[in-house]
This record gives sequence, structure tokens and C-alpha cells, in this order.
Amino acid sequence: MKKELMIGICLIAILGIIFCTQPVGGQQMDDPERAKVLKEVKSLLQKNDTFKAIEFVNSQGEPETVAKRYLDLVMDFYWKEHALPQVIIFASAGIQYSITKAQELAKEESEKAVQLRSIAKTMAYNLASFTWPGWDEEGIVISKADLVTGLDAAKLNLRLALELKKGSVPLSNAYWVLGAQYLAAQEYDEAIEGFVSAKEKAQEANDNASELMNLGYIGIAKVIGRSHKVEGERQFDEAIEGLKKLNTKDAKFYIDQLKTALKVFSK
Repeated sequence: MKKELMIGICLIAILGIIFCTQPVGGQQMDDPERAKVLKEVKSLLQKNDTFKAIEFVNSQGEPETVAKRYLDLVMDFYWKEHALPQVIIFASAGIQYSITKAQELAKEESEKAVQLRSIAKTMAYNLASFTWPGWDEEGIVISKADLVTGLDAAKLNLRLALELKKGSVPLSNAYWVLGAQYLAAQEYDEAIEGFVSAKEKAQEANDNASELMNLGYIGIAKVIGRSHKVEGERQFDEAIEGLKKLNTKDAKFYIDQLKTALKVFSK
């Protein structure tokens, strides 16, 4: 689960998908066509309406190209513009476009249909991640309505991961982001259930850092939910100490991430 560091690891995600939290991106911003699309969409939003901008994106070529343009816009509106409303608009439009086109192509071009559903899954994951307050991202304000959107996106991400028969790592990520959204919704039993499943899938993948990270989130949910606070504090401390012993770049990031999330949800 992470922010910019996550993106690099998450690029594996667009094919297999995601490290344990942060979003997955498309081409880099030095792609001139990507930059041109972003510029035109911003202009259309200023001069016209949202649906005019969506029509423009939908005209960008073959379905796979259009879907990837939506994926790029979601990333760019978040990281470059810090504009969550636009993130939600284009993630929602992109997911709907990708799923609809996948249905149309399912019989005659099954491989393309799978690719489109995979891109939809990626956008759903990113939408769930970007609407999660646990990052404490500067400049991003998340409303109650955004949380509802994020939880729904997390559910979709998990459903598509299961339907597409993704492996242990993508499933671990999917269960994590679902647990994270339930934590933000103050549904602590459901959050714990999500984190437990994420931990189990991380164990299947022999990903010790992710397994410990999810243990830490189980602890946070118990501490914040006050159902088993003492046990939660023990699990959180166990996770932090275990990550310190691993002493890897990812482990260090997870430590910071866990401490930030505990601070955010303790307010």
C-alpha cells in the first residue's frame, strides 16, 4: 500500500496487478499524446461540460487505447492536479466504458475483453485507493460521498480480481484496499475480515513484508474499533518490530504507512 513508491511496483499490476496499495499507472507523463489528452480534457471541462470531455476521451481510438487514456487521466488528475472530483469522474467513466466494451467483445475477441476488464480492475483499485483518507495526502479532501464511492470501487476491484483469476498478490491487494475502505467507513469487523484475507494471500505469496503490514492493519482496526484494543496494540507493535527486522525499503515504507494510518484514524 503506498503512494508514489507504490506506483512503480504497481506497474506490474496492470498485467498481474498491484503491490499492496497505491495506484497503478499507464504510460509516463513524457508521453506527448498523454499530455495532450490531459490538456484537452482540462480545456473541455473549463469551457463545456463533463460529458463533452468524456465524449472526447471515448473518441481516442480502439477500446484498449481509450481505456488506457482513462487510466492515465485518473493518475494525472490525482498526482499532477490534486483534483479528486475529476479523478472520480474519469475513473467512473473509464470503468463503465471498459466493462461495457468488454461485454461487447467477450464472444468474438475474448483476449481484448479480458484486457479491458483488467484495466477496469486497475482503475477500480486506484479509485478505492485515491478516496482513502489513510494516506493523509496533502491537498486531497475526501468527503463522505467519496468514501461511499471508494468502498464500492474496492468491492468491484475484488470481484474482478476473482473473476479474472488473479493470483495471490493481486488478491492480497484487493482484500487490503477493501479492508482499508471498511476501516474508513468505521465498519471494523468487516475491515478486520478484509485485512485477515489480505494477510493470508500475502502468506501464500511468501511476501513477509505485506503479511506483517496487514497484521499491523488488523491491529489498527482493533485499536480504533475498541473491540480488542489491547490485542490490537500488541499486533500493531508486533508488525512494526517485524518490519524493522526485515529492514528493506518496502518494510520501511510500510512502517511509515502504518503509523500515518493509525494517526489519521485515531483523530
